[in-house]
Amino acid sequence: MMRILTTLGVATAALALGLGAARAQVEIKLPYETPSGHIKSKSIEVFKDALEKATAGHFKVSLFPSAQLLPGKDEVPAVARGQVQMAVPALNYITAIEPGFKLFEVPLLFDDYAALEKVTAGPVGQELMKRLESKRLMGAGFWYDGFTNLWTNTPVRRLEDLKGKKIRVFPSEVLSATTTALGAAPTAIPGAEVFVALKQGIADGAWTTGPFGAQIKLFEVLKGLNTIPLFVFGYAVVINPQFFAAQSPAHQKAIQDALAAGKAYNLREIQSAIAAAYKTAAANGMEIVGLDAAERERWRTALKPVYDGLEADVKALMARTRG
Repeated sequence: MMRILTTLGVATAALALGLGAARAQVEIKLPYETPSGHIKSKSIEVFKDALEKATAGHFKVSLFPSAQLLPGKDEVPAVARGQVQMAVPALNYITAIEPGFKLFEVPLLFDDYAALEKVTAGPVGQELMKRLESKRLMGAGFWYDGFTNLWTNTPVRRLEDLKGKKIRVFPSEVLSATTTALGAAPTAIPGAEVFVALKQGIADGAWTTGPFGAQIKLFEVLKGLNTIPLFVFGYAVVINPQFFAAQSPAHQKAIQDALAAGKAYNLREIQSAIAAAYKTAAANGMEIVGLDAAERERWRTALKPVYDGLEADVKALMARTRG
């Protein structure tokens, strides 16, 4: 009987320890707008797998794609309140609380990802992330979704080719002003309606990223794709600072390392997706063109009114970026 009781006691203790371990697991709720299969969604999944594996399940990352938990516009305040522990909102949601992030809407500021990474990983990017502390957010890095390119019904090789064209824009004062400065007419069209609008001739072209343009098969209704890197469409990783501070140094490092894995995947895959999009567009009869250095400067000259109209803080950040 004593042996049975002893065995039972050991089993009960083991069960209690097991329950204690289960209770010790830390959940990270991570909502996002994009559906499964999207570059941001897949990058988040890399982060989840890396963190859970590195910490042997200490962290459980609960994913909520396609705005299942809350709308994209509510992600930033939800992180600040501690309703969720992390989010990866689009930069336009960040500019609403910290206008300095409008730097990434400045047209033709970055020629490629190498130039962009130099800024986001350098003093300017670090300063912008630090500014989020006053908003009850911890900035933890930048992720990307491609540069905005120009898709048109006839190839745009020179600035003059854009004159008078109706070009689809998404909600952005800077994008609308940019389109006007380049001699075209900005035409607001929701993303879900772009293909049909272009097919019906409501617009002559559209600003959108290479991967999205290929995904919705713009090559079926348009003939030209200018690979101009107008501005980056990207995201900021934000974490609730109280949540992060409550984790041990080892677990803080694990979170940062897992985010680095997600970022490395994001940067590698987005460049691969862009190359694949251009290849698909060309294979379907589109003429793929770009801007040489001289033509790019002509476009920048035309954009002077846009640059002049930027807020003082954004102008200062822009000067540091170019310097």
